Amino acid sequence: MPNEKNVQQVERIREDFQNSEVIILTEYQGLTVEEISELRDKCREAEIQYKVYKNTLINVVAEELEIEGLAPYLQGTTAIALGNDPAASAKILQEFSGEHDNLKIKAGILGNRTIDAAAAEKLVDMPSREQLIATAIGGLNAPISGLVNVLHQGSPVTGLVNVLDGSLRQVATVLQAIADQKQAAESA
Repeated sequence: MPNEKNVQQVERIREDFQNSEVIILTEYQGLTVEEISELRDKCREAEIQYKVYKNTLINVVAEELEIEGLAPYLQGTTAIALGNDPAASAKILQEFSGEHDNLKIKAGILGNRTIDAAAAEKLVDMPSREQLIATAIGGLNAPISGLVNVLHQGSPVTGLVNVLDGSLRQVATVLQAIADQKQAAESA
């Protein structure tokens, strides 16, 4: 029968795994307490958690979540970096391991797939989440801008575009007036 502390740890690990886009396993044996604190601070600045869990408990969660191929990497000391930006996670760990020989990247988890250390280190080359979002928005913006330009250059629906544009401005003005009235009423 598992003890209560281990059950709680498994729940925490499961929650961490489910809320993270990327998980990178590291070996930290030989790092001092100060070095681990420094690494945690760097991770925290990038919204990455760096936690130490027992290998057996990590393996229990991996089996529950059907993450295959993780068991061979759960040897020795293991700490995991949990985040939502694969490039940032890999970059911080890679830079820190370059400065501190005792930190080694063991493997990674993307979704429910295990990747080896070499693949985890290559995540550095992946565009950041912000870059991917900007690219997607830019891709969406180009066709819309083109459509607006075509419609403003005298097509038959120019009048419709002007009416819709004016209507949107009027709706925004009315909504702002209502918000101002409510704010004035609350402060009175």
